[in-house]
Amino acid sequence: MQPHKYLPVSETEFNQEISELGLKQINDLFKSIPEGLRGDTTTTLAPPMSEVEIRNHFEHETRIAKHTFVGGNGHTHYIPSIISPLVSRGEFLTAYTPYQPEVSQGTLQAMYEFQSMMAGLMGVEISNASLYDGSTAMLEACYMAQRITGKNGMLFSQLIHPEYIETMKTYSKAGIFTYDFIEHTDKGRIDEAKLTARLAENTGALIIQSPNFAGIIEDIAALKKILEPKGILLIVVVTEAMSFGLLKSPGALGADIVCGEAQSLGVPLSFGGPWLGFLGASPNFVRNMPGRLIGEAKDANGSRCFVVTLATREQHIRREKATSNICTNQGLMALRCAIYLSVMGKTGLRRAAERCAKFASLGRKLAGELKGYRVRFAASPIFNEFILETPGNADAIFQKSVREFGIAPGLPIEEKALHVSFHEMHSPEILHKWITALQAAG
Repeated sequence: MQPHKYLPVSETEFNQEISELGLKQINDLFKSIPEGLRGDTTTTLAPPMSEVEIRNHFEHETRIAKHTFVGGNGHTHYIPSIISPLVSRGEFLTAYTPYQPEVSQGTLQAMYEFQSMMAGLMGVEISNASLYDGSTAMLEACYMAQRITGKNGMLFSQLIHPEYIETMKTYSKAGIFTYDFIEHTDKGRIDEAKLTARLAENTGALIIQSPNFAGIIEDIAALKKILEPKGILLIVVVTEAMSFGLLKSPGALGADIVCGEAQSLGVPLSFGGPWLGFLGASPNFVRNMPGRLIGEAKDANGSRCFVVTLATREQHIRREKATSNICTNQGLMALRCAIYLSVMGKTGLRRAAERCAKFASLGRKLAGELKGYRVRFAASPIFNEFILETPGNADAIFQKSVREFGIAPGLPIEEKALHVSFHEMHSPEILHKWITALQAAG
C-alpha cells in the first residue's frame, strides 16, 4: 500500500518515516489489530479514481433521483443563488466563529440580524447567535430548563425525531437529568390525559416537536395550559424551519423555549451536514441561555456598534460555570440563514411555505387513494410531511422507484413505512410521477 497523492508527504518522506519507526510497510502500523479483524481492502474497495472521475461520480452517477420526497431531518428547499457568492467573500468565509468581542463589526452585525429575524420567527424576544445543530440545541434547552426550574426530570414526546432522541440518551448517560416518554393518541398528538397523570414533583420541562416526526402539528396552547399551573416549562423543537413561514409561532402559543434546526433556511444539504441549531426564549431566561449572544451598544463616540455579550461559554468562563460546553458555533451557516431570510422576505417565505403545505395536502390525498398504501394519522393537521405505510418492504420500494423512475419517494423509516416530505419546488406533474412510481414499485 502506497500513500495517495493527496497526502502532503512525498514517497521518499513516507519511506523515511516508516524506516524510523522500524517498520517495512504501512500495514505494519496495524499489527496490534488481530488479523481476523483486519479486512483485505484490495478486495472490498473499488480502485482509486482520479479527481475528474470523482467529480463525475458525485455530479452524475449519484444523481439517479431527479426528484426527492425525502425529509425528516434534512430538507430540500430552494436556495437563492446570491447566498453562496456572498458567504464566500473572504471577510465572511474566514470569520468562522467570533470568540473575541473586538471581532469584525460586519460579522457581529450579521449575527445580530440573524438573531433578530429568528426571534421573530420563533415568536420569542431573545435568540442566540446559532448552535451546533437541532439535536444538541434540544439538549441545550433541557439544560437551560434544568437551571431555571432546579428540577432534573424531563418528559419527551414519543414523536420527536429518533436521531434527536438518540442524542438525548447519549447525554443523559452522564446522569445530568432523568427522562421519560409521553405516548401519543391515535391522531398522532401527545396524549394530554397521560401527560397530566405523568407530571411529577421533579418534572422540569415537557419537550415536544411540532410538526412532530409523523408530520402532525401539536396543540401547543393546550399543552401550555396543563403545564403552566405547575411551573413546568414547555420546550418546542422545530426540525422543519420552513413551517415558521405558515404556522403560528411556538412562542406566541405559549412555548417557553423554542429550539431546533434551521437547515431549511438557506443551508444546502450535503453528506451529513452542515447544520444550524437555533434557540430562543424570554428575556427572563437570558442569563441561562447557551451559546453566544450579540448585543447592540454604543462606542466611545456614541455610534451604534455590536458586541458579544453574556457569552458564558467554556472559552470565556470556568467550565463548571458555563451555560454551554459545545465550542462549535455555526456562524457561517447562520450568515447563510440571515441572507436567505433577507432575500426571501416575509412574503417570499410565506409563499414558499404555502406551496409546501399545498403539495403535502394534495400528496396525502393522492397517496391515500393508492391501493395497498395507507397514510398514518390521515385526519390530523400537517405542514409538509407525513408517514406513508407501504404494501411491501419500504426500502425495496424506495430502491425500485429511484432506479426505474428517478423518484426518491420518501425516507424508509420502518420495514413498511416511508417518511414523505414536500417542498416548494414540486409541481403537480412531479406529484403525478411520484404517485406513478409508488404504484408501480409497490
